[in-house]
Amino acid sequence: MRTVSFQGGQLTPGQRRNLEFQQRLKPAFLNLVLDQQVQETLKAVEVRKEQGIKPERVWFSESQQTGTVSIAEWMGF
Repeated sequence: MRTVSFQGGQLTPGQRRNLEFQQRLKPAFLNLVLDQQVQETLKAVEVRKEQGIKPERVWFSESQQTGTVSIAEWMGF
């Protein structure tokens, strides 16, 4: 990993204002949205548990094959 140092680098007044604005608003907004999404998801999970519904299968395999796929197969020929 490369370490980069910007010692002596300076921001313009506009860049400094934008940085301060982003640091003040972004974390608060993201935390509110994230918190709301987490609460909604937890409520939905609890409802599904109460109803005895199994979790959705997000990942599934289409086929079980071994070996190397040829370029022609990969490109759909």
